[in-house]
Amino acid sequence: MYFGQGNDEEMSQAVSTVGSHGGLRELVVEQLREEIITGALGPGTPIRTEAVMKRFGVSNSPLREAFAQLSSEGLIDIHRNRGAVVSQLSRDDAADLIRTIELLMATSFSWAIPRLSGADFAPVRQASRDFDVAYANDAHADAQVHAGRFVRLILERSGSVELQRLVRSLDPKVRRVRFLVHGADDVETSRVLIHEVLEAATDNDPDRAAAAVRGYWAYMSSCLDAVPEAVMP
Repeated sequence: MYFGQGNDEEMSQAVSTVGSHGGLRELVVEQLREEIITGALGPGTPIRTEAVMKRFGVSNSPLREAFAQLSSEGLIDIHRNRGAVVSQLSRDDAADLIRTIELLMATSFSWAIPRLSGADFAPVRQASRDFDVAYANDAHADAQVHAGRFVRLILERSGSVELQRLVRSLDPKVRRVRFLVHGADDVETSRVLIHEVLEAATDNDPDRAAAAVRGYWAYMSSCLDAVPEAVMP
């Protein structure tokens, strides 16, 4: 599940403008971000400037901007003499991140539920229906896209721009941790969260929605505890 990082329209715009300076930067950011999140580029892996420039056919300027973006997302570290390397990810860091995103999302959801009504509720219900259709058809990648849309719609109704900004800023690191502890396919846990939050919204019960969020992240925390020391010290 993607908790607020971009949307399909923004990704389409990046692809359609790939020949532009900004489009090239976004191409590099999107690809390297996914490779770091999924572990294809592991912690401490050097990201060679010359190799990336050759791979994507980009000049130094958009590449520097791409590295700056990935650094701001906490995915790479940039050293003056060593260049860029994939950021380390310790067990303590992951646990702290889980606690933080749980707190932010539980607060956001509890604030959003009382504000969901009428026209505001319709797109949330539709995102849930779209998720269920994809889930029933075993289209798990599509289901996760709809799950992300569901969460974004809830976050947008929190009434707090700052909370939304904080959740979005943490999204790449959260996705990295979630992929490590649960793999790419956490569609079943997403299904439970969506259904519980939708029922809470129907009953106008913000405490129940917050509890659903805490339950989701408590499960992720238990998955983190099960990760072997050899994988994450």
